[in-house]
Order: sequence, then C-alpha cells, then structure tokens
Amino acid sequence: MRPSGGGSAVLGYRDHYILDGGNSRIILCALVTPAFVIENTILLDTIHWIRSRWQVNPKLAVWDAKFGTIPNIVGLEKEGIKTYITIPDLRSRKSFYPSDVFKVDADQNRYICPLGQPFPLFSRRSTEENYVYRAKVETCNICPVKPECTDSKSGRHNFRSFHQEILDQTAANRQPEEYQKAMRKRGVWVEPLFGEAKQFHRLRCFRLRGLLKVNIEGVMTAAGQNLKRLINFKHTEQDRVFPN
Repeated sequence: MRPSGGGSAVLGYRDHYILDGGNSRIILCALVTPAFVIENTILLDTIHWIRSRWQVNPKLAVWDAKFGTIPNIVGLEKEGIKTYITIPDLRSRKSFYPSDVFKVDADQNRYICPLGQPFPLFSRRSTEENYVYRAKVETCNICPVKPECTDSKSGRHNFRSFHQEILDQTAANRQPEEYQKAMRKRGVWVEPLFGEAKQFHRLRCFRLRGLLKVNIEGVMTAAGQNLKRLINFKHTEQDRVFPN
C-alpha cells in the first residue's frame, strides 16, 4: 500500500478489534489482515469466531458507515443481532431524483413515479441480489421532468434489494437518541484502544514480517491491553469498602 502522504509502496497490514461493550472494554478478537483486504469483508467471520470461541451471544452491534454493506447487515440481522450501522447515503453522487421519492406499490409489485406513472418489475439480478424496475421508454422520454430524473435512453431504473425488509428494519433501528448514544459509546470505548496500541505498544509498525507472525504480534498486543484492564479491575475491587 502507498502511504497517505505519498511515496513508494510499503508492506502494510490492518489490525482489527472486536470489543465486548462496557467500561471494561475487553478485546474479544484481534485479527491482522493484509492492507488490500477490505476491512468490512471480515465482519461476519469474526462475529462467528467470537460466538464459537467465547460462547457469547451478542444482542447489539455498533459499527461505522464503512461496515454498512448489505451482506453485513443481512448477516447480522439473521443472527438475531440488532445493528446500529450507518448505511452509506449514495444519493449525493447523482443529481437525479433519489429512489425514495418513488412510491412502492407492494400489491402490484411496482414503483409509482412522482407524476403517477408505474414502474413494473423488469428483471431480477441474482448475482447482485437486486430487483430491477424500469419505466416504459416511450413514457419516460416525453416526461417533462426527465432531465431531473434520469439520463438513460432506456428509461428510469430503480433497484430494490432482495433483502429490503431487513434493510428497512435496520434503518428503523437508528432512532436518533439510541443510535447517537451507541455511536458516542463506540467513540470512547473502541477508538481509543487503537491509539493506545499505536502509542504505548508500538503497533504503528510491526516488528515481525509475514502474516502469521504479525497476527501473533497483534494478538499479544491485544492480550497486554486486556491484562492492563484486568489489573485495574482488581485494584478497583480491592479499594471498595463493603459495609457489614
């Protein structure tokens, strides 16, 4: 990978943590992957690993927007884990009408455009797990608001996921107060551990080389961080005064 400031490519890795929520901030999983591995692709595998290894059944998961992919959201919800994950808003990438201004007609399995024209189901894309709805070309091309809707010569297309109900449920989970509270906790529970590993445990640069060895180094660093919290917990317990 190339350094963010420029320069030649260097050997790089990504260090991933999964934490048990709470002030104790226990690291349940530490995994190091090559830098070219997209970090959101390992989420479900690490969740399955901690459930098997530690026999825990998490009820709530909090991640930032980079993990808000459809496979991750669907996989977590199917595991019975309520998710607080921001789904990236891609509407700003285009100046056309977003799909949420089109009404869904579930009975007829179609969309209705803002001017009342229907969008019937056009095709199913199994590899992408999407339904494709397309307006009639002759209707779309004479529409007075087409320049604001689409530049396609074949008419406006809307895409709907096979898992849209789960995505809608995840969006409903993001109630402003609960979601913001969870994200604030993530900011003070999770993120500082990476800074601690870099600053106090010299994890800005691995001393070893090779994927196996850097994983050993990453796990040992995470174990050291956990031991520090165990020692602090023991001291806190001893300092408590228990009335008779």
